[in-house]
Parts: sequence; C-alpha cells; structure tokens
Amino acid sequence: MQKINVAVLGLGGMGKTHVEAAIESPYVDKVYGFEPDEQLRNTRCSELGIIPAGYEEILQNKDIKLVTIASINEVHVKQASDALRAGKAVLCEKPMGMTLDEAEELIAVEKETGGFLQIGFELHYSKMYQTVKEWIKAGLIGKPVLSDLRYYCCEFHHKNSWRSHGTGSFLIGEKLSHYLDLQRWFFDSEINNVYSVSAPQVVSYFNHRDNHHITTTFANGEVATLNFIMYIAETYHADPLLDAVSKQVDDGHYLQCYITGTAGAIETDVFKRRIRRWKFYDGDEYPCIQSDIVETITFDHKDDLEFFHNTKGQNMHIMELVAKGLPPEVSASDAFKSMKLCFAAEKSEDCGRIIDFNTLEAL
Repeated sequence: MQKINVAVLGLGGMGKTHVEAAIESPYVDKVYGFEPDEQLRNTRCSELGIIPAGYEEILQNKDIKLVTIASINEVHVKQASDALRAGKAVLCEKPMGMTLDEAEELIAVEKETGGFLQIGFELHYSKMYQTVKEWIKAGLIGKPVLSDLRYYCCEFHHKNSWRSHGTGSFLIGEKLSHYLDLQRWFFDSEINNVYSVSAPQVVSYFNHRDNHHITTTFANGEVATLNFIMYIAETYHADPLLDAVSKQVDDGHYLQCYITGTAGAIETDVFKRRIRRWKFYDGDEYPCIQSDIVETITFDHKDDLEFFHNTKGQNMHIMELVAKGLPPEVSASDAFKSMKLCFAAEKSEDCGRIIDFNTLEAL
C-alpha cells in the first residue's frame, strides 16, 4: 500500500483533529506540523508527536503530498494557493476566502494548477446527514421541497477572542456555511434568491451580528430556512457526570433540521441524538393526508462526532483519495457555491433586500 507524507498548517484545536486523523490513517507515513511562531511550533509538535517544519520547508519537500490547512481564516487562500502551486494536494478548512474575490482567486489557482483541492465541509461525511441524503436519493420522502433548520446555542466565543473580533456576518462564513451547504446538498438544485435578516445585537462585544435568519429559494421551487441565535441557550458548565450534548439537551440548545418532501419528512436532532422519518399517505381513518413515523435511528454519545461533525473521518478519507491518486469527492467549485451563498446572505442583511444569487444584485 502506497503511503503519503502529510503536513498540517495550524496546530490549534482544529489542527489537532487534523493531526490525529493523519496519525491514525493507514495511508500516511510521516506527519509534519507548522505554526508561524517557531517556539509554539516546536512545543505543539512535541505534544502531538509530529515533526516540526518551516513553511518554505514544507512547500519545497517533494515527499509531502498533502497539505491540510487549519490556520486562521485570513491565511487560508495564500496557504492553499502556495501549496497547490508547489504541487501539493490541499484540504482547506472553510471559509475558502475572507471575501468572494478571495474565494474566486482560490478557484482560479485550482484551475491553473489542475491540483487536488477540497474544502472542509465535513457534514458530507457525517452519518446523520449521509442517512438523510440516502433516504432522499431512495425516494422515501418523495420530492424534497422544504428544509427548516434551527440552530440555537450559548455564547462560547468570549470577549476579546479572535472570533468575537470578527467583522460583518462573520458567523455565516465561519459556522453557518456548514448548514447552508447541507441544505444545498439535500436539494441538489441551483439557487435562485437569498433573503436574510438580523435583529439588533444582544452580544454587545461582538464586532459581527449574533443572529441570522436566512431564506434561500431554489430553481425547482424548493425553500430552505436557517434560523440561528448565538446566545439564547444556557451557558455551558461542564458536568463530570454528563457529556456535553446530554447536559445541553433541554437547556435551550437546538441543532435540528426538518426536510419535508411530497411523500414524507425527515428530522435530524443533534441534541436528542436522533434521526426520524415520516411517511405521508391517504388513509381510510381520517379524510385528510396522514403521517406516520416509520423509521427512527438513535446513537450513543461515543459516536457523536462520527454522526454529526465527522472532521476526522472526512480527513482520513481525503488522505486515502490522495494516496490512491483519486480526485476530490466534493469539488472546490461546489464548495464555492456554498461560500457564495454565505456572501449573498451577508449582502442581503446589509441592504435589507432580496439578492439574486447569480448576479449578487439586490432585487
């Protein structure tokens, strides 16, 4: 079996996940790590059990076949472009640019080099959402027409953090991009228009909005809504007797999506660790459309990340693709459409009008 060497840029919390995936992958030999500060780099690499390396050293090392980027958002495009031009395959965390122009620049570099570029939309690899996609493809809910997603959490960015210092609609690109991308994936339809509103801020020390209410319309008539509030749930305090999700299940935290079709519906509920499917039918008992819950899947807390945020599984799979010389499974061009949707929602909030997705002009 051919093995590859991997370099991880950015060794914070997400970088640690990237490193763990590389160490566990049977397709990876050596793992290198980079932080701009040499002392921090050496310390983190020692803690993680990987090889410290400088930036140019990584780019010039022909034995490093894959670079994964978990650095701060501002350097994603530069690092991904440099790695592609150095002949590396690239896995880059989102956002794929701080602006739409930056995202377009990265797509241009990918086309220029013909290189492997995949953006980290790991929900495509999470069992909860893979199950939804499989049920939709099997026709179990008929034609999907509506998606409603509710995401309420507590404020966990904290004052004076790099996240609280983010500007504009920072949370759309940083966090909600995953779920806007998910809705696109479920419908498999082109976007028409985007309309988003944001109420006055409650979290006064954010430099960005703390709530978003995004409605997207699609070419085949489908409608998706996403409602996000960053502060309503109870502040999390660890309980030694409970895992985080179990503690938060009924304290105002929600991460729940309904996908409704012409013949049934699906619910995903992260905090209840549950996927359910309804079937619609004409029954004899009542003179109306009837609905039955016909399938329920639950999972244990030890499987949480595999089910609803499978970054590690995504990364290991991409390492396998690169080792085998296969192309990305989620193209950079497809990821770009999800990032464009984020920017369209931000523009809608700025101007208070519906945005045409194709032209990004207000209607």
